Amino acid sequence: RYYAICCQPLVYRNKMTPLRIAVMLGGCWVIPTFISFLPIMQGWNSIGIIDLIQQRQFNKASNSTYCIFMVNKPYAITCSVVAFYIPFLLMVLAYHRIYVTARAHARQIRLLQRAGNPQEPRGNHQEPRGNHQEPQGNPQEPRQHPPDQHSSHRMKTETKAAKTLCIIMGCFCLCWAPFFVTNIVDPFINYSVPGKLWTAFLWLGYINSGLNPFLYAFLNKAFRRAFLIILCCGDERYRRPSILGQTVPCSTTTINGSTHVLR
Repeated sequence: RYYAICCQPLVYRNKMTPLRIAVMLGGCWVIPTFISFLPIMQGWNSIGIIDLIQQRQFNKASNSTYCIFMVNKPYAITCSVVAFYIPFLLMVLAYHRIYVTARAHARQIRLLQRAGNPQEPRGNHQEPRGNHQEPQGNPQEPRQHPPDQHSSHRMKTETKAAKTLCIIMGCFCLCWAPFFVTNIVDPFINYSVPGKLWTAFLWLGYINSGLNPFLYAFLNKAFRRAFLIILCCGDERYRRPSILGQTVPCSTTTINGSTHVLR
């Protein structure tokens, strides 16, 4: 959404190829692997607190051993900052830029609509018969074109999708913030956070993953159609010719230093 609205909206469909999208999605899995799976398998999270972990593993009352997962201070800070706080900051900055840019585009679209639909003159003035004159104006002057519905529709679609993802981001932050705040605080208070509270915060984060499909499906028609296509194995009933794929003759105009495509 940030790239489509704020960077190069007119060439977005050409730049965002399936290969680039696959690389981006792959990065979403590779980065967590390096900040969670690899360090934990190497035991980096337990350096300096092995004795404390061993003490809590054995329960004298039941004479049994439990699986205890604890992290030291460096790993708690590093993991939380990379996995939550930095992405959260970047998303807030990105959506603020999207909001500002979308408002600017909306104003420019309104200006284009006013320029393409001038008000009709009041009343119909008829020339006397036998004294008909040609309409004034330079015949070589290009006629004003109405605003490009292609660009307007695309901007409205991208803005609506940005709002949808903003809601999804808000739910993500609300669900995971308690866990990542506790994850940093707990090592500095001698691991005194109750286990049941830890479990509640962890499951609150898991619930977020269960909410996402519903949020995507109910908030955005494009996502809902995509879900239907995937679940129904590409049923043609749910496919619709996209207005973004239509080719129309275009001209350009400039408003406030920005070039806009007109039909």
